[in-house]
Amino acid sequence: MKQDYIPVITRKETTRVYLKDILYIETELRIINIYTESRIYRKYGKLDDVMGLLNSNFYRCHKSCVVNLEKIVSMEDGVFYFYGGRTLRIGKNKYQYTRSYYRKYLEQNTK
Repeated sequence: MKQDYIPVITRKETTRVYLKDILYIETELRIINIYTESRIYRKYGKLDDVMGLLNSNFYRCHKSCVVNLEKIVSMEDGVFYFYGGRTLRIGKNKYQYTRSYYRKYLEQNTK
């Protein structure tokens, strides 16, 4: 059974970051940065390990970045705009693939 959160365990903090709150996740070397509207959580590890905890709302748009498709407000000129005012810029090639995937995602999840 999949859990609905990512555990963040560091020397200073032990907490759950719920998937529904995550805007996107990106890595810098071996540090995983989990972005929410209110803060950034950091933990040591590999993005591949976190990928197994995510649901179908998440899409890996780059080898070091995963976006929560539910939290994207709009996409324009290589920039993703998220709830809470955060933005994420990615390369043009990866942007086009993600935009196409996002379009399909919206079409399948429109009720």
